[in-house]
Amino acid sequence: MSIKAVERRKSRDRVQRVHIVERPPLVTDGGDDVYIVCPWMEGLAEDSGPWLAALAIHDCNAFIDRDWTLNAPPTLRARCYVGVFALDRLRSTDGLLSLLGKRSVERIINFPSVSFFDSAMAKTLGSLGLDVGAEREFLAKAQAAGFHVALCEREDEVRPREDGLRPDFRLTHRGPPHPFALTIC
Repeated sequence: MSIKAVERRKSRDRVQRVHIVERPPLVTDGGDDVYIVCPWMEGLAEDSGPWLAALAIHDCNAFIDRDWTLNAPPTLRARCYVGVFALDRLRSTDGLLSLLGKRSVERIINFPSVSFFDSAMAKTLGSLGLDVGAEREFLAKAQAAGFHVALCEREDEVRPREDGLRPDFRLTHRGPPHPFALTIC
């Protein structure tokens, strides 16, 4: 699955591609594309998989409990972000980050995200403390633990925040079936 995205830099605008994949390619592509590695996408349709994964249909982070390691060529590793469900209620934050580190993961993104939900469902989840603010807290802890992080959030909810989170990029969306957009921070 590949999604076109726009990279905005102060000096110039350019188009870059983001690839949502089950596993990274085994050979470097020679470019500067970004890969969001989502082992939990196995068995899900490419067009609807990211959106469906946010539903309670399976344990998105179960891949870290298996014999799984992020295998990517060294030249590609700096562009591979592993998609994790940041609000995992089956694992503690420290436990999840420890397991990710043991699996050779250096970069993560909150993907799937609770920001995929809107209206009544978003309000219900928010009332339980399951919102993008909680995902940002998880990512801030990951960043403090040495991980590089990226942030997935709804396009209309992007606003400056004072929480100290410094994501490498933002992956924004308007919900299904709209495309994702990439903004380098």
